Amino acid sequence: MAQTDVATYTPISGPGVQTRLNDEEEQALIRTLREAESLGIGGTGAPENNAFEKDFASFVGCPDAVAVNSGSSALELCAILSRIGRGDEVILPAHTFVSSAVPFGRTGATLKWADIEPDTRVVSAASIESLITPRTKVVVAVHLYGLPAEMDAIMALAEAHNLIVVEDCAQAPGAKYKGRRVGSMGHFGCFSFQTAKNMQTMGEGGMLTAKDGRHATEARRLRWMGNWPFEEGREKDWIPAGNDLVAPIEGYWPHNFCLNVPASVVGRLMLKRLDKINEQRRHQARRFIGALLDYPELDFQHVPDHCEHAYHLMAARFDGKNRDGLFQLMRDKYMVKVIVQYWPLHRSSLFKKMGFGKAVVPETDHFYGQMISFPWWSDMSDELLDEMADRTRKALDEMRSG
Repeated sequence: MAQTDVATYTPISGPGVQTRLNDEEEQALIRTLREAESLGIGGTGAPENNAFEKDFASFVGCPDAVAVNSGSSALELCAILSRIGRGDEVILPAHTFVSSAVPFGRTGATLKWADIEPDTRVVSAASIESLITPRTKVVVAVHLYGLPAEMDAIMALAEAHNLIVVEDCAQAPGAKYKGRRVGSMGHFGCFSFQTAKNMQTMGEGGMLTAKDGRHATEARRLRWMGNWPFEEGREKDWIPAGNDLVAPIEGYWPHNFCLNVPASVVGRLMLKRLDKINEQRRHQARRFIGALLDYPELDFQHVPDHCEHAYHLMAARFDGKNRDGLFQLMRDKYMVKVIVQYWPLHRSSLFKKMGFGKAVVPETDHFYGQMISFPWWSDMSDELLDEMADRTRKALDEMRSG
């Protein structure tokens, strides 16, 4: 193709915001900014905040949910609530976003890197089992790209070895495993409403789900600097003004992980349409993957029949030769901004310097070397999906002939 022809392609690149607010959510946001008594949660939670938590717990199917300012903060709370420290071990996949690991590393516990399944690309229960020792305390099951991990097998291991299971649901809100929502099966579930997620709360936001009501109470005491209502009455409610200051958990300082009121209002409304958002993304996946069935060198995530994928991202393994050559062709000639997601954490300078630079994860290493991730967001039109598939086919044809 001549250089002048390149300009005929409009670039296809994923936006920073994956799901935009609709009219109802925008109007509710403006009304909240104008009329709310407070924009911070205060105490044990503002009414809007409490309503979002109640709706989210009901949606997931768990006893309680605690709103926080990010998915990372939800994971931080899990690390604290698990009461782990030096001498303990945490097993998690090397193929995940950094937030899955840092909160547990911060405790002083040892991180053990699990491998992924070659077809599903989520953490392998067999790999987890091979890493369990008497010092293992926590397993982090990451539902990567929107596909649930094999939770029955992971929970069976947890029961056999008395382990705490944290579900990292940041990329999979609303996804299902054997009819159950992610975040309802482990001891904790951690969700992200960051701007690039399927549902968002205006930039940042998160939710912690908990099976044990005691843990939910401890999380609430931790999330706002130990502010907690006085358990005994006061002679005058202005001496002192506000709340008591409590030690959330013996030996732990509190944090400020609060989700603000406008974010709670938006999140509560977007939650009501999350299933529709995910169904649209499944439609997009069927259309895009279906248009590439004649190109088996692109191996997309295999979805077990008992799983319902949320399709946060559209990633595949390129089983042909010269993955980097395909990238160059896709980006420079066909103007599709494909990328590689998630540097295996043990390869990064951060985890190397912290002493966690070694891992035996052949499937993770292979996938990283062959991965290709396509631009992806909510409400992509059929026309755009067909155009991206057409450009991909042309690039693959060139790779085949070259």
